[in-house]
Amino acid sequence: MYKKLKLHLIEEKFALSKLPQFSEVPLTVTKGDMCFFFRTENELTLLTPEFMAPNNVQQEIGWRCIRVEEELKLTEPGIVSSLTAPLAVANIPILLVTTFDTVYTFFREEHVVQAIQALQNAGHEFRHKG
Repeated sequence: MYKKLKLHLIEEKFALSKLPQFSEVPLTVTKGDMCFFFRTENELTLLTPEFMAPNNVQQEIGWRCIRVEEELKLTEPGIVSSLTAPLAVANIPILLVTTFDTVYTFFREEHVVQAIQALQNAGHEFRHKG
């Protein structure tokens, strides 16, 4: 049994970019809406709207995003699995980003219809922004 969530498909397309570990985070990324960056011992990864992605780096474009539209509590169990399990059953690879308030699920553009159907079949509701 999954927790039923209110979801929203973000219209924008995103890019996943890999930079050398000690690269500077571009200023546009630090000030942009819906930008995420992660530094590990091997790389700096940026997840940004395509128009903000840096040039001349290893990159994958064409990612889409579904955002949970309700504020979540970090201590609430089952949120991530309620999103990932239906997508895994539908054989859709994902990237997942959680913040203090919500969860963002990224997947390739070619899986949009399949992802929405899988999540709706799991009982989730999509909200459209006007």
